[in-house]
Amino acid sequence: MLVSVLRSSVALADVSLESVEPPAARREAVRNARRELKAVRAIAPLCRSARDDAAIDGVLEFTGKANQLLGPLRDRDALARSIQRIADRFADLSTRRVVRTVLLATLVFAESDRRDDAAYATASIDRARRALRSARHAAARLGDGDVFDGLHASALVFRTFRACGDELEAALRSSDLARLHECRKKATFIALALRPFEDEVPAALRRLRARAKRLAAALGEDRDFALLEVEMTAARTQLAGSPLAAAIDDALRLARLESGARVESSAQDFLRLRRGRVRRALGELFGAA
Repeated sequence: MLVSVLRSSVALADVSLESVEPPAARREAVRNARRELKAVRAIAPLCRSARDDAAIDGVLEFTGKANQLLGPLRDRDALARSIQRIADRFADLSTRRVVRTVLLATLVFAESDRRDDAAYATASIDRARRALRSARHAAARLGDGDVFDGLHASALVFRTFRACGDELEAALRSSDLARLHECRKKATFIALALRPFEDEVPAALRRLRARAKRLAAALGEDRDFALLEVEMTAARTQLAGSPLAAAIDDALRLARLESGARVESSAQDFLRLRRGRVRRALGELFGAA
């Protein structure tokens, strides 16, 4: 099952990028492709010890290249969505439109016009698809069996779970954004590594998967707002002396407070998971008990 899911995720990432016009479709395509690429990064290591390591290495190398190429497009999309969230906090419709228009013009298209932006996106997607075709060829070499090293897979997921908890506790004490970013990647790995099993997992792992997914989402939203806050330097220069700048800052500050509360809540839920129960459940799932 894991190998077929791995192949499917690589194929879905490629297929997602077939229709990239108009711009709204392109943004959705990039989001879908990157979601599947994250699944590849979670599932491929679980298959490594019982499979052709060269093929697994190829899958990870080429999907990693595709992910790198799509990253700037995702960051620009994330910035635009954060701007929309901030604009939506204003009650007056005309003010929402002004905030969105000003911030998009200042931050998203400050260095290039829309035509140049579209050309860059098209070139990046074309190169990403070439990398994904190479990844599909590598995945095809894995064969059709479903044999994997359950002890290796169980230990890998448990180590990631334990490391995420330790990193999360340290990050919350120090408010370290870099450490929180690492926690987000680990939580995403856990949620996606368990995704192929759907509900055919022990209750402890259903809780783990749900809480890891919620933690990753909360950390992702908080990171996007943090990036917007960094980018706001340019907007403040552009809006110097305008009362709109102060209003946007207030809206962003409230958004960060709310997202921080969601991070804290999801983190505490994650940290309440019992390590012994998770270890035993993983052993049961992967036949390594």
